[in-house]
Amino acid sequence: FDFPTDKYSYNNMGAGLALKDGRASMYSNKSKSKLLGYFFRANYSYNEKYLLMASMRHEGSSKFGTNNKWASFPAISAGWNIDKESFLESAKILDYLKVRVGYGITGKTPSSPYMSQSRLTYGSSFLSDGDWVPVVYPSTNSNPNLRWEKKAEINIGMDFAIWDNRISGSLDMYQRTTKDLLWSYNVPSPPYLYNTIVANAGTMENKGVEVILSYQPIRTKNFSWTTSINYSTNENKMISLSNDKFAVQAGFFDTGYINEPLQIETHRVVEGGKIGNFWAVEAVDIDEDGHWIISGEEGSQKPISDQTADDKKIVGNGYPNHFAGWNNTLKYKNLDLEINMRGAFGFQIINYARIYYEAPINLNRGNVLSSVYHDIYGKRPLNDQEDFQYLSYYIEDGDYWKIDNVTIGYNLFLNNSFIKGMRVYMSGSNLMTITGYSGIDPEVNVVGLAPGADLRDRYPSARTLTIGANINF
Repeated sequence: FDFPTDKYSYNNMGAGLALKDGRASMYSNKSKSKLLGYFFRANYSYNEKYLLMASMRHEGSSKFGTNNKWASFPAISAGWNIDKESFLESAKILDYLKVRVGYGITGKTPSSPYMSQSRLTYGSSFLSDGDWVPVVYPSTNSNPNLRWEKKAEINIGMDFAIWDNRISGSLDMYQRTTKDLLWSYNVPSPPYLYNTIVANAGTMENKGVEVILSYQPIRTKNFSWTTSINYSTNENKMISLSNDKFAVQAGFFDTGYINEPLQIETHRVVEGGKIGNFWAVEAVDIDEDGHWIISGEEGSQKPISDQTADDKKIVGNGYPNHFAGWNNTLKYKNLDLEINMRGAFGFQIINYARIYYEAPINLNRGNVLSSVYHDIYGKRPLNDQEDFQYLSYYIEDGDYWKIDNVTIGYNLFLNNSFIKGMRVYMSGSNLMTITGYSGIDPEVNVVGLAPGADLRDRYPSARTLTIGANINF
């Protein structure tokens, strides 16, 4: 109750002043946006040797400014089936060989429908003629030039199969450049009504390699084994955070966040640097009283009580350098077995649980881990009065290899008029993880600007066992 206006109806219940009196705790919201697109595609094939595809998307979104609601996204790709050429007719070992190249542009819209518009919000109230009147003030700036974030990618690849398709695979190399990155920039007020604005300015680059290989070492009438591996690696770089109109003055910004009691950013994004870098103080030792000793700005050691903002440095990266998988399918008569494994390598994880619960001072707040009084650097436990700290000590290698799924099944072929066939199976997922990471699961978020964070209140991943049957009638 006690709303500043009835125009919201039930779509902004949090605006009721009863919330401020602690007599209500309900919130609601409503938003609206439109996306309209036109799509054209043409395919051409000459003698099944030379392939060409071209497409064009023309899309408009109400989320953008009045000057840039529409954008066009072209794509073109070409392929050459080399195995169909006459000069390879005598190559009996070769079943399939294709090379291809493609280039295309895609677009991305903002997360909120109203980032291009000037919006108002309610502030504190003032007394006028015996009535309390809420203050209305700007909460965002308008940006009629807000436009699509565009990603341009070039890809070169090859597909092949040899030895009667017993060995097959593909190789892809790509370079992806994302321009006009959407970001919130600080601006002077005045002339702007508000001190930040959402605008397009940054540029980011990703490049990498993806490989898939499949091999069938055994293929007989009653028994077959097919094994395949996949591998990918990606390197990213934040080329620029600014343009001639909007700029991150320092050339960097901090992101990621550890909640109270630390309330500190965890990652730093720097022009010319990688995404995902952990920005923290480096712990190097512990003194005789159980307090941290850190590496200072110049590399010299000093007590943590003397730390400054300049002591922070890159102490790891949360984005894996390598992803890999290994899948196996075995069939013997009516029995089949499938084993899927995968892993990620070359990255680090912030263990939020250790930051909170491996500090003895947390005994004043609640639970601690059983490792709270383990020796640090083989010397002694942490001092009971040492405060919570975001340090390199709590950043661990996250490499892992998982037996992700194992399924065994048996096919029954029944000769009756009601049931034609049945497959019974037993499947298990998340069966085993091989890792040196001390947390509950090294498979953490590796997307966005703050990857590699194992959150304190994370729910453990479940191991699932399933028994079932597929019946054909």
